[in-house]
Formats: sequence, structure tokens, C-alpha cells
Amino acid sequence: MTARPPKDPMLGLDMPYSEALERYIGVDPKELQANIAQSKKKKPPGGKKKKRAPPGKKVKDRKVISMREAHMSLKRRGLV
Repeated sequence: MTARPPKDPMLGLDMPYSEALERYIGVDPKELQANIAQSKKKKPPGGKKKKRAPPGKKVKDRKVISMREAHMSLKRRGLV
């Protein structure tokens, strides 16, 4: 007997073949080219920056820390 080579996965889709085929058929080639061109455009440097609070004004958003870090902080201060 000869050993058979391992089977390749069919398509590796997370959906039924019929649904994948329907989606493929429903794609407009012009729309696809526009999306490819848009994804190739270089994005501007920088990005959205957070606004800083003016000096002397309290910031509402506090730094999020884990429960363990909070407990250790209280323990160091002698509050626990």
C-alpha cells in the first residue's frame, strides 16, 4: 500500500460554500477597484490627538489600573 498525501483544506471559509459564492457573484468589479485604490492611499501623518486639560483644571478621565494595582497602592499607604 502507498501512503496518501494529506488532504488540503477545501477553501478554509467560515461560511457555507453557497453563501460565499453568492457574495462573490454580488460584488461589483468597479466598486472593488475603487476600494483597492482607496486602501492604497497614504494616510496623513499624525492622527487624532487627545486634548489636554488647561493648567489648574481637573481631568475627568482617570487612568485605569487593575484591581491588584489599586489594592497594592492602598496597602502601601496603610489604608488596607
